[in-house]
Amino acid sequence: MTTDKKKLWSLYLFFAVNFIATGMTTFAPKFYGEIGLSDSSIGLISSVTAFMGMFMQPVWGVLADRARYKRTVLAVALFLTGSLCFLVLPASTRFIPLLSVLTLYSMFYLPAMPVSNAIAMEYTAARNLSFGPIRMTGTIGYQVGILATGFVLAHSLQGLYPAMGAVLLLAAGAAMLMPKVRGHQYQQAKVSLSTLLRNREMRLILILILLSGIGHQFNLSFFTKYLGDLGISNTVVGLISTLSVSLEIPFLLFGDRLMKKLPIWRWMTVGLLMGSLRFILLSVVRTPALIILSQMLSVSHLACFEFFPMLYISQIVSSEQQASAQSLLQTTSFGIARIIGSLVGGIIADKAGIPMVYGGCGVLMLLTAVVFPAVMRGDRLLNRQ
Repeated sequence: MTTDKKKLWSLYLFFAVNFIATGMTTFAPKFYGEIGLSDSSIGLISSVTAFMGMFMQPVWGVLADRARYKRTVLAVALFLTGSLCFLVLPASTRFIPLLSVLTLYSMFYLPAMPVSNAIAMEYTAARNLSFGPIRMTGTIGYQVGILATGFVLAHSLQGLYPAMGAVLLLAAGAAMLMPKVRGHQYQQAKVSLSTLLRNREMRLILILILLSGIGHQFNLSFFTKYLGDLGISNTVVGLISTLSVSLEIPFLLFGDRLMKKLPIWRWMTVGLLMGSLRFILLSVVRTPALIILSQMLSVSHLACFEFFPMLYISQIVSSEQQASAQSLLQTTSFGIARIIGSLVGGIIADKAGIPMVYGGCGVLMLLTAVVFPAVMRGDRLLNRQ
């Protein structure tokens, strides 16, 4: 096998292993429910960890851009994250120690996705290869993580975080096999992160990701908890979560080509409409079959607010700030949006119920889908490919 093929396969390996751990985190809210935490406490955990991570995410991006090799930053962060997982269960008997460990966990795990995306996209772009199939391996790993957790930990989620820790340590090892993509600011002039925010396209993308991400982050924090409230078992939860992301696989095979069919702004409007329908359905349906149908629409978020923006940003941002730009996207989605969706959503859910919050998120996305094109009408960006 040639060196290039080995490096390409190392990317497939890393995305598969790392996303197994990501899939396992789907059960974290249900684990919190098992140990007796309320909806508002779960929301507080999600929002506090996101708040701290919001400040760390850009730092990790800058570190990766300034490191000799981006993969070194990634491997160190994953090693620390995996190690912290083994402290979660001992800390779970008291809220403050649990919150502290989970906050540290979140702060170290944050660079995993944006830095690995930056490495993979830069490597594939230089060789005229598609990023979609590599990211698809992550989706398969995600499904494996969900299914394995649902079946192996069907009766209790006490072993969730230790299992995640073991997988993350494997991911840290896999990171060191990835291509040696350099940080383009290494031993070069340093570029301020603020330059990214001066880019109007970047600002618009971040605004839309924020407005769409509120509902998505609420769903990540409360979906499995909601299914538990409905009396659905861990095994069935795993099956529902797996089937709900099944459409990601065919999409990612053709996502690079599909993106070229419409301008990014029109794709994001499509995503807002599909997301709105998804959350409105989740606010009213109660049976597993209809919940699966609702969750099938989640592919719209992956496509229109994760995959397409990642590719688009990689094209309009300089090589010196690739990791920083991807980290800024993650800061908006998994930082600011998570704080609003998890904390505010959790507080409202305690008072009015989870379905009510789903409905409100659906209305927010629908209003954004109507207002954004109206504001942008006639703007050259709306039709820019």
